[in-house]
Amino acid sequence: MNILLAGGSGFIGSYLCRTLLGMHHNLMVLSRNPSQARQHLPKEVSLSEWNGLTTHALEQLLERTDAVINLAGAPIANARWTQARKSLLRNSRINRTKVLVDAMSRLSKDKRPGMFINASGVGFYGPQDVENISEQFPPGQGFLADLCVDWEKEAMRAEQYGIHVVLLRIGMVLGNNGGALSKMALPFRFFLGGPIAPGTQHVSWIHQEDLSQLVAWILETKHCRGPVNAVAPEVVTMQKFCHELGKVLDRPSWLPVPEFLLKIALGELATMMTTGQQVIPSIAQRHGFTFRYPNLEHALHSLFRELSQHP
Repeated sequence: MNILLAGGSGFIGSYLCRTLLGMHHNLMVLSRNPSQARQHLPKEVSLSEWNGLTTHALEQLLERTDAVINLAGAPIANARWTQARKSLLRNSRINRTKVLVDAMSRLSKDKRPGMFINASGVGFYGPQDVENISEQFPPGQGFLADLCVDWEKEAMRAEQYGIHVVLLRIGMVLGNNGGALSKMALPFRFFLGGPIAPGTQHVSWIHQEDLSQLVAWILETKHCRGPVNAVAPEVVTMQKFCHELGKVLDRPSWLPVPEFLLKIALGELATMMTTGQQVIPSIAQRHGFTFRYPNLEHALHSLFRELSQHP
C-alpha cells in the first residue's frame, strides 16, 4: 500500500514506520522539518515538508495514497496545562486533522484514500471506576475527554467523502525510545521508585510493537470502523504497574509519589497520572487480533531485555 503518515518521526510514528516497511508498504511522512526527521527514520521512508496549516502540496500527495495515518499532535505530558498549552494541544491535533480531511475532500472520488486512521486516546473516557470499558462507552468529562471528542469529530468528517475512518484510542505506550516508561523507570534505578498515589487508579497500556502491529492489521483486514481501543487485554492498577516495574528492574517499589505534590508540580496535568480507566480492546479481540504482549510482566521484560542488548 501507499501510506501517508503525519507525525511519523515521533515516538510512536518512527516505530510504526519500521513495522510498515517490514511489511513492504511504501511510506510518505509529512514533517515540518524533513532534514531533522530524516535522522530518526529509515532511508526507505520518503519525506515531504508540511507545516500542518495548509493543504499546499497535500492534494497531489494524497492522489497517490491508499491510506492516511494521522499521529500529529504536540506531546500531552511535556508541560503544565496552562491555557496557552491547552490551546497548543488542541490546535496541533484538531486543526491538522481538519486540514487533512479538507485536502482529501477536494479530490475526486476515485482518487481519494480508501482509509483514514486517526489517533485519539483513552482519555476520551475521562476518569472512570467502571470495569471493562469498551468502545461503546460514552465520553467522560475533563480537558482530555473534551479534546478527544472534538478531535474524533473532526476525523469522522472524512466518512462524508466515502473514506473508511478508524479512531485509534491509544493507552499508555510502553517503549524504550520515548514515552512514559523511561521517565517512570528513572527513580527506580536510584532505589526511589514507587506508585503514584492513590495507587488504585487503573493503567491502560500497550507495548509499542503491539500498537504498530494493530495499525498494520487494521490496514490489511479492514474489519474495524470507528473507535478502536489500542490497549493490552490486561489492565492493572498503578500500584501493580510499579510493583512489576520494580520487579523487572530488581528494585523496590516502596516510595509512593504523593498526589498533592504532583498537583503542586504539574497542576491540572497531574490528573493524567492520578486517575485512570479500565479500558479493554473489545473490537480488536472480537475481530481476531492477537497481542504478542498481553501481559504487563512479559511486556516489561521484553523492553528491558532489549535495552540491555542495545544500550
